[in-house]
Amino acid sequence: MNLLKCDSWAVILNNSDKESKAYKILDELKRNMYKVVAIDEEKKPIEGIDVYECLKDVPHNIDVVAIIDKQSKMDIILEEVELLDIQNMWFEKGSFSEMMIKKTKDLKLNIEYNLSLYDELTR
Repeated sequence: MNLLKCDSWAVILNNSDKESKAYKILDELKRNMYKVVAIDEEKKPIEGIDVYECLKDVPHNIDVVAIIDKQSKMDIILEEVELLDIQNMWFEKGSFSEMMIKKTKDLKLNIEYNLSLYDELTR
């Protein structure tokens, strides 16, 4: 499944600095007309992007959850993905372990983990 055909994205942030890879991906998703939100426990504002503390707080359906950096709370994220019946996840290079990929496959999620989201969006 080509996840880039999905409309609504939630990007999980560890870092929302303007120079971070996550920020650049958020910007590219927005520029490419995707419906995009950021998930950040600290809820630091990002110009032009709605920021929520967790996936459960997003008031609309999410098609794809994008993991840009390694996450210490991946189990919580997967619980929310399962609870919200989100079927798609994108793992940026370096953001996952083999165990994490196995868990997502066990949940029968559509996943991408061999491509750079930023590179795909800027082609």
